[in-house]
Amino acid sequence: MRRLTGLAAPIALASVALGAALFLLPGRRDTALDVYILFLGALGLFTAVRATRAASPEVHEPSLAAELEDPLDVPPQRPRELERLEREVYLSLGSSFYLHHRLRPVLREIAAHRLLRKHGIELDRRPDVARRMLGDEAWEWLRADREEPRDRWAPGPPLAELRGVVDALERI
Repeated sequence: MRRLTGLAAPIALASVALGAALFLLPGRRDTALDVYILFLGALGLFTAVRATRAASPEVHEPSLAAELEDPLDVPPQRPRELERLEREVYLSLGSSFYLHHRLRPVLREIAAHRLLRKHGIELDRRPDVARRMLGDEAWEWLRADREEPRDRWAPGPPLAELRGVVDALERI
C-alpha cells in the first residue's frame, strides 16, 4: 500500500504535465501521450524492481565489502607463467633435448637480462666477462655455441645441476 501512495505524487505530477502539454501544444497531442505512457511504464518497472528486490534480498550480487571480509573463500590462483615454467623444468629434467630447446632459451634470456641490467654486459657480445660472472657450470648451459644433444631421448641433468645454474643466475 505504501508503494501505491508513494507513486501518487509522480503520477499526479506527470498528469499535470500532460494536461499542460495538451493545452499549450495542441498539435503535439500524440507525442505528449507517448511521453506520458513511457513515463508511467518506467515508473511501473521501477516499482516492480524495488518490490522484487525487497522480496528476496539474497538474490542480488554481494557487495565488494562483503567479498573482502572473507578472503579465504577463493583460493589464490597461481600465475600461468609460473605453472608453465614449472612444467618446462619438470620436462627438462626428463629430456636433454627438451632442456636444450625449451628451458635453456628461457634461462639464457634471464641471464642476458640480468647481466645487462645490473652490469651492462651483453651475454653474446662479451662472453668472456659473462662466463666469469656466471661461473663455469652455468656457462656450459648458457653459452651460445652449446651443441644440441645427439640423443634426443637422453635424460636431462640432475636437479642439483639445474639448481646450481639457477643459483648462479640469482647471484648476478
